[in-house]
Amino acid sequence: MNLRIAGWVAAILVVDVAVLLAGVQLVRALPARSMTLDRAIVANQPGGTGFSWPSARESAIALAGLDKSWQSGDQREVPIASVTKMMTAYMVLSDHPLTGGAQGPSITVTQADAKTYKFDEAHGDSNAAVAAGETITERQALEALLLPSADNIADLLAGWDAGSIGAFVAKMNRQARALGMTSTKYTDPSGLAASTVSTAHDQLILVRKVMTIPVFADIVSLPDAKIPIAGTIANYNYDTGQDGIIGVKTGTDSASGGCWAFAVKRTIAGTRRVVYGVVLGAPPRSTSPLALVNAALRAGLALANDVPSKIRQVTALPAGTKVGTITVPWSSAAIPVVTASALSGLAVSGTSISLHPKAHTPDTAFTSGQRVGEITASGFLGGSRGVALVTGGASGKAPLTWRLFRS
Repeated sequence: MNLRIAGWVAAILVVDVAVLLAGVQLVRALPARSMTLDRAIVANQPGGTGFSWPSARESAIALAGLDKSWQSGDQREVPIASVTKMMTAYMVLSDHPLTGGAQGPSITVTQADAKTYKFDEAHGDSNAAVAAGETITERQALEALLLPSADNIADLLAGWDAGSIGAFVAKMNRQARALGMTSTKYTDPSGLAASTVSTAHDQLILVRKVMTIPVFADIVSLPDAKIPIAGTIANYNYDTGQDGIIGVKTGTDSASGGCWAFAVKRTIAGTRRVVYGVVLGAPPRSTSPLALVNAALRAGLALANDVPSKIRQVTALPAGTKVGTITVPWSSAAIPVVTASALSGLAVSGTSISLHPKAHTPDTAFTSGQRVGEITASGFLGGSRGVALVTGGASGKAPLTWRLFRS
């Protein structure tokens, strides 16, 4: 082989090796892209922590549509007076449902019922006039029970529903346990007995339950009604229909102080919502029934009015917020990872929103706006909320020169 031929062979070999090496470079797998995510805790929401609880033995509050509720301090079993009648009405409507404007079955007033009325009237207890032999419909009886808070009607309904007051009270306690009202003990259907006790937390459970019954909610929203014998009966919850008040039940006596289980409409974060609450034992505690009702109404309204300032719509992360980056080996510029939409929800002032990003690095080239994960936030009312994480730019293809000469 002469030198010229040897040179050609060597040149050909060099070219072949270069082509082979270039081919190897081109078919080599691209290195993994890397992603870095930021983790953060959103600062406490502005405003004081918790609600401004009114002067009362105990209180509790909740917002319609949310499972969460709040309560003041220690919740101890205390007398609840005529707030008891919510459970009496609930039991009657559970056993004898009414729909729409139906009056329901007629109830004949017995001699014993008439005697109970005379007794309550003589002792200054809340009552509605009845006469032996007259008939009153279930709906009318419930109106007398819930509006003027007639103690004698509570006994009348108990006997009609269960055959005796004792049997009815046993049913009340069974139902309380079924609803999770573990700190409640009923000893009578009217609340006259100071031995009928509960907590604001327990009664709030019942408020939320009974207000889902249309007939109950309709009755407690009335300023007055008309029934046989007694004629026009006024709602002891005299502010009903004003200032957003749509119910529910007052209760007062010297043992209980001023009590009010309420439902009030308020604008919260731009939306009209129902605030449910219970105030037990608003002072003064040994004065006139009117003074006790006034105290309970003031305390309840103060609590309801505090809600709009404490529950707000909070945006933890606006849409397009950068929460991380993807590094592409062939580019010096990192691709941002951003929120696809705003991460927001209702939150109580003073709480913290914890952010938890979770994402995966794309295995291949990616386009702008491609979903790469999700970021969730805990601390919002109603549970955790999440939004998608997307790429804020495209990876592009690895340039030929970079693929050939990469190490």
